[in-house]
Amino acid sequence: MSSESSHVAVLTEEVMTALRPHSSGKYVDCTLGGATHTENLLKLSAPQGRVLSFDVDPVALNRARSRLKVYGKRWLGIEANFRNLLQKAKANGFIPCDGIVFDLGFSSDELADPEKGLSFQQDGPLDMRLGLQANENGLTASSIVNGWSREEIEDALREYGEERYARRIADGLIAARKNARINRTAELADIVSSSVPRNYERGRIHPATRTFQALRIAVNDELQALREALEAARRILAPHGRLAVISFNSLEDRIVKRAFKAADDLEVLTKRPIRPTHEEVRHNPRARSAKLRVAEKR
Repeated sequence: MSSESSHVAVLTEEVMTALRPHSSGKYVDCTLGGATHTENLLKLSAPQGRVLSFDVDPVALNRARSRLKVYGKRWLGIEANFRNLLQKAKANGFIPCDGIVFDLGFSSDELADPEKGLSFQQDGPLDMRLGLQANENGLTASSIVNGWSREEIEDALREYGEERYARRIADGLIAARKNARINRTAELADIVSSSVPRNYERGRIHPATRTFQALRIAVNDELQALREALEAARRILAPHGRLAVISFNSLEDRIVKRAFKAADDLEVLTKRPIRPTHEEVRHNPRARSAKLRVAEKR
């Protein structure tokens, strides 16, 4: 395991501008990842500001503990799903807090780890859990493709992946698993590719992209966890505290937008989401789909 993260966080300057960290402030990074947002919060809230960071991936936490040890007790990293935000913030003295950030993109470190099974670009076990704390029932992508009914698989692909060929892919998976259990990411990618038309999306994305997204969301219960965490974030913010959320797909962005609009104690500061600059996208192509929304507690 490398002690250095290869992940490049997006919209970092925009997030810090939105959260306005200051000395003695208390901040929460709900998605630690490569620790860029956490470290920026620690630097900009010196000398007394504190940061609480969540991640379900113990590897990410171990990397961060090495990187952030210079900040001593000002930083606390915990292995927990951010749906437990209210409970963990209360237990660790972070209520009320002055700023909260969610960066909902999974990190390059996680993609590069074949054991997590998140990428169709390298072969690995068909797991897709971001960590053992990612769900409470041990569900994996292998459990879904080998155990769920055709209708359940189709519904998941359609709802979480917005996949137009959900039925054809579900049929392909059912047929394939009759011959042998589907255990590897490469197997899954091949089955999906053979189930959709050759000119899928006119070659703009890999045929398995939406299927992998759908399975990852289902395995980690990402959308419901996000709804619960946004509600908790609203409750623990101090007056004039700010909430910044970076999303990477329309499903997440829709949840954030609706949560902000529905909360009568939040003032939305971004009528339109903040997008990365052309320069940032040129240096970090994964930033191209990022959207930042910001709200302030009334």
